[in-house]
Amino acid sequence: MKSKNKDEAQKAVQKFGEIERNPISLSDDYAKQIIELLNKDLASHFTLFYQFKKQHWIVEGPDWKHISKSLDKYAEKNLELADEIAERISLTGGIPASNPSRFEELSYVQYEGEDKYDLRTMLENDLKAEQQIITSIRERVDFAKENGDHGLDDLLKDVLEDQEEIAHELHHYLEEESLEKSI
Repeated sequence: MKSKNKDEAQKAVQKFGEIERNPISLSDDYAKQIIELLNKDLASHFTLFYQFKKQHWIVEGPDWKHISKSLDKYAEKNLELADEIAERISLTGGIPASNPSRFEELSYVQYEGEDKYDLRTMLENDLKAEQQIITSIRERVDFAKENGDHGLDDLLKDVLEDQEEIAHELHHYLEEESLEKSI
C-alpha cells in the first residue's frame, strides 16, 4: 500500500494569510489589514521575548541577580502580550504567526543576536526595541479607532501601558548613576 504524502494526508482548513469571516462584524478589508499588522507586532513581541530570555540567562555583574529577575519578568510579560495579540488575530479571522522563521521575517524589532554584550549595551538594545513596539502599538490604536474596532483599541491600550512600563524601568537602569558606562 502506497503512503500518502503530507499534503494528501492533511488538508488545511485555512492557510496562513487567508482570512475567515469573523464573528465580531469587522469588515473583511479591515480584518485583512489589521491581521497583517498584528502579526508583525506578534513577531516583534516574540523576538523581544527571546532577547530578554537570552539576557536573563547570561547577565553578569554586581546587580546580576536583580537585573536577571527583571529581564525574566520582561520576557514573561512580552510572552503574555504576544498571546493576547495572537488571540485577537484569531478572533478577527486570521491565523497568528507561529513559525520562528516567520517571526524573523515579520518582526520590525531586530534581535541583538546570540552574542554576549556588556549590560549597558543589552539594556540599550532592549529599550530601543520597546520603543519600536510602543510606536507601532500607538499606530495600531489609531487604526483600530478609525475603523471602530473598540475591542482591539482597549486591548492595545493595555498592551501599550505594559510596554511603556517596561521602557520606563529600562530607562531607569540606563541612567548615568545606575550602570557604569562602557568606555
